[in-house]
Amino acid sequence: MKRLFTAAMVMAVAFSTGCNRGTPGGPGATSTETNKNMLDVGNADNSFTLSVPSSLPLLSTKVKQGETTKVVIGIKRGKSFEQDVALKFEGLPSGVTIDQAGAQITRDKSEANLTFTATDAAALGDFEIKVVGHPTTGGDATNKFKITVEKKSASTGSQGAFTLGVPSSLPLLSTKVKQGESTKFVVSVKREKGFEQEVALKFEGLPTGVTIDQVGTKIAADKSEANLTLTAASTASLGDFDIKVIGHPVSGSDAVGTFKITVSK
Repeated sequence: MKRLFTAAMVMAVAFSTGCNRGTPGGPGATSTETNKNMLDVGNADNSFTLSVPSSLPLLSTKVKQGETTKVVIGIKRGKSFEQDVALKFEGLPSGVTIDQAGAQITRDKSEANLTFTATDAAALGDFEIKVVGHPTTGGDATNKFKITVEKKSASTGSQGAFTLGVPSSLPLLSTKVKQGESTKFVVSVKREKGFEQEVALKFEGLPTGVTIDQVGTKIAADKSEANLTLTAASTASLGDFDIKVIGHPVSGSDAVGTFKITVSK
């Protein structure tokens, strides 16, 4: 029984860290046969390892075409490792760049806050990015993580553009409502310069017995969000459902967003 419990604990730790151990670097990280054990090398006094965002599919770093997202690269230093570490990224998809000004972790810092930028024509899909940490002396450390480039959902009319902000689609963070009850949620609008229109909201994919109050299903020209109420009848269908939100401006193209709701007893 004790063995089963120990194995379960090891699996839980590996899952929570995304299995992103990477390889260590620095003068204390050697590649000899007697020092290949990751736990031993990673804890050497004069070595370091890099921590990166999760590579799990639902938790991968996401960026939309024409937008930016923040990424944090951390460092775990051995007791005697006090060097600056320059960061290099390999495998970036076409149209995606990283600000080079912050691509280093100075000796007095524990992380680097970086910005990923995707152009309007950036390649779409899932990509594995390799991070190389190069110290002043000693070997490089490496690690990997995933990014997902998504298509930008935006209106591009003659009077500017806008995108919709919707609730999370992650299973644990989905919008939840019980049969016979209601819950609040928010849909927001991010306006680009010149876009000052009212945006009407339409929802598709609502399960049987679930409704949204019609009074608030628009975002006025001088507002940035709509506070809405999701109501489930006592006989509403149970389960997880993907809801499509369509933002319709006075003129120009519609913007689209999706989120997940969970109906329970």
